[in-house]
Amino acid sequence: MMRRLANVAFALALALGTLSGADARADAPAKPAAARLDDEGIEKDVEALYAAGKYGEALAAAQRLVALREQKYGKEHAKTGSALSDLGGMYLATGDAPKAESLLRRAVEILEASKGSDDLLATALGNLGTMLKKKGDSKGAEKLYERAVALEEKGGAARESALGTVLANLAGLYMATGRLPQAEKVFLRAITIHEKAGPERSLLNDLGSLGALYRGMGRYDKAADQFNRALPLAARVHGTNHPDVGRLHHNIAVFLTGSNQKDLAAEHYRNAEAILTRTLGPRHPDLATVYSDWALLWARSDWKQAAGLYEKALDIEEQWLESALVGGTEEDKTLYATRLETLMDRVVSFEYGGDGRGRPEVMRIALGAVLRNKARVLEASAAHVGALRERMSPEDRTLLDELARVRGAYAAAMTRGPRGMTVAEHNAETDRLRAEADVIEARIAERSAGYRRGRAKVTIEAVAARIPKDAVLMEFVRYQPRSTHFYSAASERLGRPKYMVYVLWPDGRVWHHQMSVDAFEIDRKVDIIRKGLQDPSARPHETGTQLALLHDVLFGQVGAELGPVKHVLISPDAALALVPFGALIDRENKFLITKYSFTYLSTGRDLLRLGAGGGARRSAPLLVANPDYDAPGEAGATALPDAPKGSLPTIARVKFSPLPGTAEEADALRRLLPDPSVRLERVATETALKQASSPRILHVATHGFFLGSDGKAGQGKARGLELEVPPESLPQVASEVDGRKLPVPHPMFLSGIALAGANVRKGQADDGILTAYEASSLDLTGTELVVLSACETGLGERAGSEGVRGLRRALVLAGSETQVMSLWQVDDEATRDLMTTYYQKLFREGKGRAEAMRESQLALLGRPDHSHPYYWASFIVSGAWGPLEGVTPAKNEATSAVRGAVPPGGARGCGCEVAGRNEGTRVAWGGFAALVALAVARRMRGAHARGQGEARPRWIAVAPRVSPPAPPQPGSRPPVPRPAAP
Repeated sequence: MMRRLANVAFALALALGTLSGADARADAPAKPAAARLDDEGIEKDVEALYAAGKYGEALAAAQRLVALREQKYGKEHAKTGSALSDLGGMYLATGDAPKAESLLRRAVEILEASKGSDDLLATALGNLGTMLKKKGDSKGAEKLYERAVALEEKGGAARESALGTVLANLAGLYMATGRLPQAEKVFLRAITIHEKAGPERSLLNDLGSLGALYRGMGRYDKAADQFNRALPLAARVHGTNHPDVGRLHHNIAVFLTGSNQKDLAAEHYRNAEAILTRTLGPRHPDLATVYSDWALLWARSDWKQAAGLYEKALDIEEQWLESALVGGTEEDKTLYATRLETLMDRVVSFEYGGDGRGRPEVMRIALGAVLRNKARVLEASAAHVGALRERMSPEDRTLLDELARVRGAYAAAMTRGPRGMTVAEHNAETDRLRAEADVIEARIAERSAGYRRGRAKVTIEAVAARIPKDAVLMEFVRYQPRSTHFYSAASERLGRPKYMVYVLWPDGRVWHHQMSVDAFEIDRKVDIIRKGLQDPSARPHETGTQLALLHDVLFGQVGAELGPVKHVLISPDAALALVPFGALIDRENKFLITKYSFTYLSTGRDLLRLGAGGGARRSAPLLVANPDYDAPGEAGATALPDAPKGSLPTIARVKFSPLPGTAEEADALRRLLPDPSVRLERVATETALKQASSPRILHVATHGFFLGSDGKAGQGKARGLELEVPPESLPQVASEVDGRKLPVPHPMFLSGIALAGANVRKGQADDGILTAYEASSLDLTGTELVVLSACETGLGERAGSEGVRGLRRALVLAGSETQVMSLWQVDDEATRDLMTTYYQKLFREGKGRAEAMRESQLALLGRPDHSHPYYWASFIVSGAWGPLEGVTPAKNEATSAVRGAVPPGGARGCGCEVAGRNEGTRVAWGGFAALVALAVARRMRGAHARGQGEARPRWIAVAPRVSPPAPPQPGSRPPVPRPAAP
């Protein structure tokens, strides 16, 4: 093998010399587009300039072509559509994806509506497919490419060259999605076409791509054959001044890196950099890819070189993403999340997998990338509406009101199902409403772009400066380890996903640790623990053991580094977003809440915006409680027809039981809040929430719900909802009518809260169900605190680096500073006491929003009959943690909440009925002392069984095959010795 690779290297060196010798050949200057006055001539100029790699000039010509054809033929003519397709393609080539997408979508619409020629439509579809591929929508891109192939095949010999081009694009998509044999077959077909029909520049691209494919398949001899054939062809077709030649050098450099030919690979990287910089400019996304791959060449030999190149790549990627996330709908932006996750996979693997591991400079590069890109789509979406509301004009207000109206109508249609209409009619209605909402969202993004202040660069230093002196930031990231070499595509993914945690101190110090147990195992344990926490009577001893073991994995190494820290700003990822960290049991057999106050963040980058709303306009606090679920939520509404037989729209089958105790909760809280507005019973409506404008505090005490993707509501014995059909009969979130499924396409419909009229659903806009999708349109700009005193309001569908998609995300999008929500179905009495104490500490003692919750939870923990985390650990505080504006701490602070008096009762916190609840469940935990005894005994038995030696955190029994823990990282403290669990 090594001899064969050496021969390959020698052959490539000869080809490189051939290409370098072509420098003396000057590219023929293109005819200036300005000299053309006819649209057909300008169109030819666009093609010629693009073929010559003069993308900037081609873009200018394409802009003139659109203007001329709109004037000559009108905006809806097929020729105008073709010109828009060309212009979109030029923006795509220059790296401006957002501008490209809107133009390409418009081009396809015009060409489809005007019945333009198949070849024009095929070109537009192919361009839009390439746009979607770059965006991360591989399924959408594949459908468009397939449509384009079918149209080009109809064109016969006259369209063969264009057919070859779209086939090559389709093959590239197969390659990117791991379908390598399929990609090879399609690439070979494209090459056959271009060998016969030309043009040679298309054949050149095909050969370079096929070489990259063979490299990915581990077929190095075939890869070398393609590259050696492509290099002299590039010299003949383009010389050295064309982006396609730069991309070819890049592909060859990657190939040589994988075959460990560093010097020759570096030469090709330098050529790629020079050519792409000269032809595309220094900030083009193609250069970011070159730099990140080039960094891997040095990852094991010169970490300083590698780090410098990676920083260049990340800077370019940052600029590209900033522009890409400016426009479009939230769903459009969400597609970019896949690209962001891949970026973080690579940068964390680069830092942890190479010889730079443990080096502060490399660690800081990785953390900086995570801080810039985690939950990036959430921030971008929230910024659009926030910018619009900051400088509200009458037109802006109308736009936001219209969005809220359309979202409400869409949500009502989705939750009620096809009542009184056929499946086709229901599909048409929901499609229309969703398209209408998308158009408004895009207009909001466009209008807000002019209002948004320039986004300051996110740096570790800037984030660290916002961390309190007694606190740390713990930034978790779930990532897929990837190879730092290029031997084959199959080897680029290394093993199973892992969790990494980066700890950042106020002085800018950074420490990291990779969990020794893989992410799938941790996620599975989180699910087991969550089930145990939701039912205090179900094997409480096992729950205590699992809480201690999860602590060992997540905090075992970190705890030794925290020292005197009192406040943990925790930015979880994936399943960890659903963990009540305060309920974990440490090595001293204490709940972590006794040591730390926890504040949840979407990302550490949140610290740069939290607290920036001081002095914002705010209205009076709003309390909504005790809704009359059987009363119409909208005056004068007409009843909707019943669903047809066999229809099972998930939320429409839910019945909510009365919660009169939540009125007592509101009565207790109204005496603590300054001049609150209180909405009870029939006026505790969805409309009341939608009409609220920046209430200082929003407290809602009602039923909450979360329906998993399996259609099930709740877990364990506690049920906040009563379904008319058993949950197991709803295998997926869908309506089943006449053998056809109406899927719920958006996870933001699966969680929400019930309000007046929820059981009768007689309103078209106010149906009594406020889904997370609708909640994101609430006006909570400047709202300091939102408390959803209900069940499961902190849950949602896991969305990778974007956290969970549910009410928590919706309230951030709506503009609220702090959210208090629950992770499971909560106990009536315990929640009543918790909420009353919480508001006393906020307004009478001036405690911070996070510390007030901690002390309130400790009060419940101190009561023997409520020591199980089920009673006190469900509610989490997310967002800003400090005291409410204008509230000062009391001069004589209360004694420790653990030893203080039991708070006054009278109000029900959640009100969700707990099925089968009885007094026996309260003492099932056996008190905190019993838990301590259990954990001590567990560890002592482990010590006796193992004898002398250092303890290592590990899973027992439930996970028989576990990777051994990683050794301590250079410069870190060794783990604290402790006995292993039995």
